[in-house]
Amino acid sequence: MRIAAPALLLAWLILPLLALLMGLAMARQRALLSRLGRLRTVRRLARTASVQRRAAKASLLLAALFFLILALARPQWGQVVEPVTRRGVDVVLALDVSESMRAQDVTPDRFTRAKALAGDLVRRLDGNRLGLVAFAGSGFIQCPLTLDQSAVRLFLDILDVGDVPDPGSNLEEAIRVGLTAFPKESGGRRVLILLTDGEDFDGRAAAAAAVAAEAGVVLYAIGMGTTTGGPIPRAATSARSAGYKKDRAGRIITTRLDPEHLETVARAGGGRYLRAGPALAEADVLAAEIDRMEKSDLSSRMVTTHKERYQLPLLAAVCILFAEMVVSPARRLREEP
Repeated sequence: MRIAAPALLLAWLILPLLALLMGLAMARQRALLSRLGRLRTVRRLARTASVQRRAAKASLLLAALFFLILALARPQWGQVVEPVTRRGVDVVLALDVSESMRAQDVTPDRFTRAKALAGDLVRRLDGNRLGLVAFAGSGFIQCPLTLDQSAVRLFLDILDVGDVPDPGSNLEEAIRVGLTAFPKESGGRRVLILLTDGEDFDGRAAAAAAVAAEAGVVLYAIGMGTTTGGPIPRAATSARSAGYKKDRAGRIITTRLDPEHLETVARAGGGRYLRAGPALAEADVLAAEIDRMEKSDLSSRMVTTHKERYQLPLLAAVCILFAEMVVSPARRLREEP
């Protein structure tokens, strides 16, 4: 036999205490009766009072409590093997790792805020299958679709700006690589989320988003940065000192969020555009929408479970309580001539 909640059996420790209190109460009642006169005479005057019956009722109450505590602890024996299927939505996060994501027009910078938002999405979408794509001028799958949330977090933590050597932010490439992360046989809705500043100089992302929509993939775009923009910091190297990225004429390059382009891409992909705010409330919005989507079977396995047997001690407790109600505390008197 197996007890599902063995800690509840500690409640049995109160049974001896209750038995002691009941015994003391009966002893006190006897002491009070003895004050009225000789105990034998008092008992003859109150011939309906039965000490044995009161003791029996107290014993029945304690027995009922014993079985009730056992039922609450959920005894189990016997096993049953049954299939358990996990259902959810396939979600791929595509994170922009181009140099423009270093811009500090948002605090502390675009990339740090994008990683924080992605981490919040991973946490809120637990139970779904998640994947991670890194992109700049080209893209690659950083983490394939998995139900292991900790694995996605690990790959997200080590991701950094510059991990993709090709410069620029090619949204078409991000969508194309994101589509390859989804298995062809998966059913239900599939979601691709772009976290980027939207500086796409190719201009073919909307067409790629339409192709994704035809394949059953809903595309969301989250804009990182501001429309006023800011310069792109550059770290110091052996060839140059720290400063900001400049064009060939020596002028500092300003990178700006392009919300109109991102909105066009998201609309073509059947989704919506959201701008990342300081409170990262976009994770709540996306998690709520994804939770309402059609789900597919993500995994299935056989699980061995123990059969619940709490019904038997519960039935015993009910029967004992019924018997306690039937037993009268007074004894019957035979008619005397």
